[in-house]
Amino acid sequence: MSTDSVKLLILRASPYAMRAILGLEAKGVKYELIEEDLSAQSQLWLESNPVYKKIPVLLHGGKAIPESLFIVLYVHEAWPERAAFFPNDPYARAMTHFWGDFIDKKVAHVSTYCTAQFGFTQLDAKPFFNGTGIGYADIFLAPLAAWLRLFVELAGIRAPTAEEAPKLHKFFNAIREHPATKVAFPDPDELLSYVTMAA
Repeated sequence: MSTDSVKLLILRASPYAMRAILGLEAKGVKYELIEEDLSAQSQLWLESNPVYKKIPVLLHGGKAIPESLFIVLYVHEAWPERAAFFPNDPYARAMTHFWGDFIDKKVAHVSTYCTAQFGFTQLDAKPFFNGTGIGYADIFLAPLAAWLRLFVELAGIRAPTAEEAPKLHKFFNAIREHPATKVAFPDPDELLSYVTMAA
């Protein structure tokens, strides 16, 4: 599919924006990044998602796709010839959807991840990112790698240790070094500024 006129409206430090950027970067899609101001919603922002008035929003070929979950699914389907986010096996594909949904609902927020023993125990049993390609569930889990250190240092939240969740720590270390996350993850100062502004 043509990559002409692909635009992504984001708030830079938002974990949901990170998901959308990761999806595009993992597929190698060229796009224009449009950073919005939380205090002054642009007309493009409001017109692109008139229902919830939230971002990120992906604009492609004159069509708007809101919300990170649906953006990632759209990117997967729109550019099928590029790196796949899902395995071919039906069962493995269904379980990938399951884990993506689990992460989105149970551990998307750092505070939940740090306090829900069940959540991180279950995730630590799941073999995520293998160092080659980024999958659907990886995209949903990855923003925690950017946010976790900040919340531990800033809010004093206790995060699971490497001994308690060795696979997750291995995942976080590996995903931080992936080229796609170098683009998707803001630097710590940007994250701190975002937290201060949103507080």
